[in-house]
Amino acid sequence: MIYQKKLKTHITVFLILLLVFMTPFTAGCIEPGQGKFRMDIWILKTDAAGAMEWLAVIDDDPNNRGEAFLQTSDGGYAIAGTGTDPRQNGPVPSIFLLDKNGNTRPDIPLGNPPDYGSSIASAPDNGYVITSYSGTMFRVAENGTVLWSTPFNAGGDWGEVIRVPEGGYAVTAGNRVVRVNENGTIAWTTGFEMDRNTTKIIAGPAGEIVTGGIDGADVWIARLKPDGGILFNTTLKSISPASLNFIRFSPQGTYEVVYGSNAYRGDERTGRWISNISKTSITTDGSLVRNSVVNVSRIITATDDGGYAYVGFSD
Repeated sequence: MIYQKKLKTHITVFLILLLVFMTPFTAGCIEPGQGKFRMDIWILKTDAAGAMEWLAVIDDDPNNRGEAFLQTSDGGYAIAGTGTDPRQNGPVPSIFLLDKNGNTRPDIPLGNPPDYGSSIASAPDNGYVITSYSGTMFRVAENGTVLWSTPFNAGGDWGEVIRVPEGGYAVTAGNRVVRVNENGTIAWTTGFEMDRNTTKIIAGPAGEIVTGGIDGADVWIARLKPDGGILFNTTLKSISPASLNFIRFSPQGTYEVVYGSNAYRGDERTGRWISNISKTSITTDGSLVRNSVVNVSRIITATDDGGYAYVGFSD
């Protein structure tokens, strides 16, 4: 069933924006008497003042799962996630589409099961590029036609994909970054140490690519030339296992990195998990210029005024 509900309730704008834009678009429920886990996809729209305009839920598929999304040129939305193969053989990467009013359009299933959609980027002519967990990149036209698919011959959470301003795409995968041309051919691959895992990627203002991830308990950041050469490779030390939450090019001309770590403090009676979130600024040559502990959660996005908005939860 797919449904849409008009809402008039007003609540804090930052909370709603982050629930919409940064968390996985899933709301699972256990069906009484069956014990089967289902995943639903939902998206919530607010106006600039934080008033909710509509809520759309897609729950007609037991494999429904949303991982990332973007706004389309006509004001609608495209969600990268997982649906069911048309032949009902299992889960496949899918693009779920909504118009600007939250009305659903026919979804676009891709590839062969079992596989799962992981990330999405816009493409020329209002099309899309989507990556899958099996290690395949799909180029899809606006009408749903698959123009090409490029396998990378390696599975395991092929993650975030971005469109490069000069043309083509870049994707994180394991300990590598792969640059793909507009026709689907691989332009170059840059590898890092085997124990490093790439999880985040952005395109810089000078054609460079900045990526990073986890190295043991630490976080690392690397800046690549347009041809894939490494300009710097910097490690940010952590006293406990960390996670890289966010990278952006700041208005001050530095790279801002937000990362967190979790540590257990106390004994069996008084112990609790403590989360520490840090923001570090790195110059374009890899030098650290400042570091501070910030009172934010790991679910975070940049705002147009140079700040951040975030949301979290407690249990």
